[in-house]
Amino acid sequence: MKYLPNILSSLRIFLVIPILYLLKIDFIISAAILFLFSSLTDYFDGYLARKYLSESDLGAFLDLIADKILVTSLLIWLVFLLNNQFFTIITILIILRELIITSFRYYLVLNNNDHDLIKANIFGKIKTAFQFLSIFFIILSPLFDDFYFSFVLILLSVSVLFSYFSLMVYFLNWKKK
Repeated sequence: MKYLPNILSSLRIFLVIPILYLLKIDFIISAAILFLFSSLTDYFDGYLARKYLSESDLGAFLDLIADKILVTSLLIWLVFLLNNQFFTIITILIILRELIITSFRYYLVLNNNDHDLIKANIFGKIKTAFQFLSIFFIILSPLFDDFYFSFVLILLSVSVLFSYFSLMVYFLNWKKK
């Protein structure tokens, strides 16, 4: 059980390619189910690490990287599949935020600042949940009409707002210390 959280985080990384392939061959429901399973590993890796007292720096790093690889890879792939300008702008904003927060966390680690600052805050967790939910719905969007897609874009836009709000919270907490 000690290594299961890290295995789940690693699995999230390895599932990216099959999800992208399933989207390429138009197995939309299969891709959505595999993405949903992959997203759930994000919850369970942290839960199991805390439950079995197996939290580690490697696990925290794997969790962060796995989320970023899963989200950015799928968003970029979906930009090309869906060919929608608004979705492209949202994707750019999400990826830009991920680059900023990753760079900021790297800066904090290099300068031996308080490691509590680099842990996900509640807004970051809400952002991740909204992103995973939105991407799941976007994967399914070819099966529905334009109204559905517009609704999902609004949901993803909300995740962008949470995303940048959580980024501001990170910076403000850092400035306080």
